[in-house]
Amino acid sequence: MTNQTETRETTESALVGEPLRALRRGLMRAKGFALLVAVVRNPAQRQQLIQLLGEAMLGTKLQTVVLGSQSTDILEEIQKQLGSEPAGPVMVVGFEDAVPSDAANHPILNALNLRRPDWPQRVPQPVVFWVPEFLLGILARSAPDFMDWRSDTIHFPEVEPAQFEILKSATWGGGADTRMSAAARMERVRELRSRITSNEHQQDPAICLTVAGWLNELGLHLMLLGQNQEALDQFQRALSIVRDLGDKRGQGVALGNLGAAYGNLGDIRKAVEFHERALAMAREIGDKLGEAQDLGNLANACQQLGNTTKAIEFYEASLFLHRKLCDRRGEGMTLGNLGLVYADLGEPRKALDFHERQLVIVREIGDRRGEGSALQNLGNAYADLGDKRKATEFHEQALAKFRELGDRRGESGALGDLGTVFAELGDTRKALACYEQALAIAREIGDRRIEGYALGNIAVAYNQLGRRVEAIAHFELALKVFDALEEPYAAKVRAALAELRK
Repeated sequence: MTNQTETRETTESALVGEPLRALRRGLMRAKGFALLVAVVRNPAQRQQLIQLLGEAMLGTKLQTVVLGSQSTDILEEIQKQLGSEPAGPVMVVGFEDAVPSDAANHPILNALNLRRPDWPQRVPQPVVFWVPEFLLGILARSAPDFMDWRSDTIHFPEVEPAQFEILKSATWGGGADTRMSAAARMERVRELRSRITSNEHQQDPAICLTVAGWLNELGLHLMLLGQNQEALDQFQRALSIVRDLGDKRGQGVALGNLGAAYGNLGDIRKAVEFHERALAMAREIGDKLGEAQDLGNLANACQQLGNTTKAIEFYEASLFLHRKLCDRRGEGMTLGNLGLVYADLGEPRKALDFHERQLVIVREIGDRRGEGSALQNLGNAYADLGDKRKATEFHEQALAKFRELGDRRGESGALGDLGTVFAELGDTRKALACYEQALAIAREIGDRRIEGYALGNIAVAYNQLGRRVEAIAHFELALKVFDALEEPYAAKVRAALAELRK
């Protein structure tokens, strides 16, 4: 049961990402004419690959030439479709229409050999031939002299369409999507690192702003992977860029992200400082939504410092703005967070009221992940009221909702809370099964904080079962995680360990 922060903005996909990055490197290294061959098993996926390539090559215009069944000379097609001087790298597609595989002779390929000397002068740009796999051998046999100029041949696998989503910036929502596996998230991290490295020396303000956005997204991914110090470094780089450009909205985003990173590192006072700076920036530029989000994040940090009076004050100010802006999602999230504050204050009935109002809103707007969080919060409220049957019912509903959404992080949290209810009912073995499932998911998605709490819960369960050696071992593992994260909860784990070792 944790407060929700409002972020401001080797898998099959890794098999797509690696060749895509290799092709991008080849194009960026090319000076003048160069030939690269991209081999695709599924020609229908070609356009998606070209779009992803263009999205990552800022300031570079990719131009596409489409061959047809009547095409007889690729060089002539380029100049006919693009003009005498192509402006950027040329993508040549449609070979499967221009080169029937059962033909004894391939005039379009023969012309490549005959006109080989003309290419560097007529097309002083890198060229990519996108060919189906079956045509690679035909191309090599029919145009061997021209193919000698080839600097690389890059093979793309056939993957499910949904697997392209991992490489698309729009998919991630700023990096805050918790449903992705650790492997998918790491693939996105590799892609972002490659994009940033390729574009970090650009001077164009629009490109610099895009790079700053990638740095912010990279930092958010790293936070979800438990790499908080490196996340902090990326946010600081983003802040430096937007500050140099005078982009105050961008400064607010980076300052808020820095506050979140310091919070994860356990430096809550520093987190408050950065959230206050983000809030001041939002107010300066009149960004009311940003102001509402920053107030909520500041409230979260104050609550962690034990200043519940301030936390309630900031949450209520945030709630007022979300309502004024008709931001129902933000309103629902803030109601849930207020419920958590009152739960901490020992007022479970008041907490229950806030969570019930949260549930009404998230169902009204169709926020299914918010519904899972509301159900989970209600389960904890009923547990605090001593109604374990209702608590179990709501936690099971939350667990089903997170599983339906494929939200592994939410599923892990719901399992942990369900395990706690079983433990309070005296069913330690059932609690232990839930904690172990939560731990497996946390490790799968790379969430080190949830991993630490799951290890601590398992240690408590083992201790209740009289298995002291296993309890100590799991507390030691939990302590190692919390120390690495600089998590304040490490002190409690260390005290529990000391007590057990006596």
